[in-house]
Amino acid sequence: MIDAIKQNCSVLNALFFLRHDDDYPDEGQLRAIEFDLTEQWGLEVRISFCRREAPDVLEPSIGPYLKSANSFFRLPGYKEFSGVSQIAALDRCLEQSPRLIFVHRLHSMPPLMRTKRVLPPVFLDLDDIEHIAVLRTLSQPPHWWRKKVAYLHFPALVWGERKAIESTRATFVCSDIDQRKLARLFHAPHVTAIPNAVALPLISTPSHQPIIAMLGNYEFAPNRQGVEFFLNHVWPLILARFPKAEVIFAGRRAEVIQHYAHPPHQVSFPGFVKDLDSLYQRAQIVICPILSGAGTRVKIMEAAAYARPVVSTTIGAEGINLVDGKEILLRDTAESFADACVELLKNYDAAKMLGLAARAAIESRYDRGKIVARLAGVIRAAITQNNRQVGASE
Repeated sequence: MIDAIKQNCSVLNALFFLRHDDDYPDEGQLRAIEFDLTEQWGLEVRISFCRREAPDVLEPSIGPYLKSANSFFRLPGYKEFSGVSQIAALDRCLEQSPRLIFVHRLHSMPPLMRTKRVLPPVFLDLDDIEHIAVLRTLSQPPHWWRKKVAYLHFPALVWGERKAIESTRATFVCSDIDQRKLARLFHAPHVTAIPNAVALPLISTPSHQPIIAMLGNYEFAPNRQGVEFFLNHVWPLILARFPKAEVIFAGRRAEVIQHYAHPPHQVSFPGFVKDLDSLYQRAQIVICPILSGAGTRVKIMEAAAYARPVVSTTIGAEGINLVDGKEILLRDTAESFADACVELLKNYDAAKMLGLAARAAIESRYDRGKIVARLAGVIRAAITQNNRQVGASE
C-alpha cells in the first residue's frame, strides 16, 4: 500500500490513534519516529497523534449492549474513534490540503464519516469484511451470554460498513470472493480486490525432521482459537499415528494460548521469531487450522512462497487462489486434518512436490510488483479525476 501511495505522492501525513491511556511522544521521540518511517517507507513522513476515547466498561447486564447497539459510532471498537477529539485531529490534518486520504481498516473511518469538512478522494483498506469476521467469531465456542447479546450490535455494524464503503472512492479487500460478497450486499461497484503479496525468498530443501509449524499473532482471536482446536482435537490423533512428530507455534503473544503454561508433548511456543528462513528450513509442513475470521491469511502465502506444503481449513485458506489437492490440502474436521498432516509427514517426496506447486502458484498469481502497479493505477486515476472535477468547479 505504501509503495503504491508513494508513486503518487511525495509527502505522507500520518495520523496515528493511540490507546486512551498512552502518553503522547515528546518532540524528540516524534522526530525520531518520523525519521525512521521516512527511511523505511522512502518518502517524507509527517506524523500526528490523537488518543482514542476510553472504551466503555461493560457491566454484567444487557443494558449497555442495548445502548451501544443503537449506533455504529457507539459500538465497542468504533466509539473510541468517534469522539470530538478524533474528529478535530482529522480536521487538523485536512488543513494540509491532502490529495488523497488512505484509511487503514474500518475502525479508523468514524472521524471521516463524522467530519463536516470536504474530503479529497478516500481509499479504505477494509482488509476483512468486519461483519462476517464478527459473526464467525461469535459462532465459535465458548458460547458465553455476552456473545449472544453481542449479536445485537450486528445491524449497526452492517450499517457502518455500508456507509463507510459508500463514502470512499475505492475500498480494497483481499480477494475476489470478498469483492463479490460486498457487491451483492451493498451494491458497491467501487470495491476492488487487491490481493496480498509476499516477497519471494530463495527456495530451500525442506527438513527431513517431522516438524509442523504455524506462525501468527495469537492475540488475534481466530489464530488463538485455531491453535486450541488443533491441540485439543488434532494433535492427539497425529501423535497416536506418528509419535516422532513435533509442532511449533511461533509468533507474538503465544502466552495467551490456553496450553502455553503446560505445553502438550512435543509442542513448543518460541514466541516472535526474527529469522523466518531458519524456521521454515526446520519445518516440513505448515498448518493453518483457522475456524473463524475473514480476509486472507498472509501466513499461507508466505509458507507457500517458501515452498512448504500447507494444510489448512477451508476458512483459513479462503480467498487464496490455491488448488486443493494440488497446491494445498484443505481439511475441516479434526480427523481429516490429522490424516493430511500424517500423510505429508510420512511421504517426504509428496510433501516436497506439494510445496513446490504452491510456490509456483504464488509466483504466477501474487507477484508483488504487478499488484503494487495495479493499486498505484487505481489511486492515480482517482487523483486525476478529482483534479479535473476541482478545475471544472473553479
